[in-house]
Amino acid sequence: MEAKLREYRALRRRQQFIENAKEKIRESKEKLVKLITPKFFTEMSKEKEEEVLLMENEETHHQVIPPLVNPSDVTSELSEIETTVEENPESWKYFIVKWSIYLVVWLTLYAIFLKLQFGAVFFVISVLIGICLNTRTTPKKKGEISAYSVFNQNCVSIDGTLKAEQFEREIRYGAGSVR
Repeated sequence: MEAKLREYRALRRRQQFIENAKEKIRESKEKLVKLITPKFFTEMSKEKEEEVLLMENEETHHQVIPPLVNPSDVTSELSEIETTVEENPESWKYFIVKWSIYLVVWLTLYAIFLKLQFGAVFFVISVLIGICLNTRTTPKKKGEISAYSVFNQNCVSIDGTLKAEQFEREIRYGAGSVR
């Protein structure tokens, strides 16, 4: 019984040690990010968090069901919801730090290539690499709507697309007729 108790206590101490280490790493990461990010961005993120909290409170208190719903509106709203929910959301601080590091590395390499008189070549190649890295080659997710309405089921268009019907309504009844 004593041996089991010692094992349990040792296991418990290890778990506490690991939790403390994780907490210290998290705190040091936050301190580093706070040190690197300017005040402007930290204030901006606080304001956005407050806005999100206010919007969530308003949504929970005032839920209104529309009287008649157009099927194209529902699919466009669903696509909007799906695109706003990310698999791995990044904080603004992490985003700024990451891209700042990328920029510093790129500028350093660019300066080196300028010294070697290959600055234009480096710039063109880096632009082409940036284009390739920013295009998606993975297949479309289930339920995801394409920006081109001809590829969507029932040719449903995304929000913000100027359709002939909308244009005609605006011409006949004025801009206030379109929601």
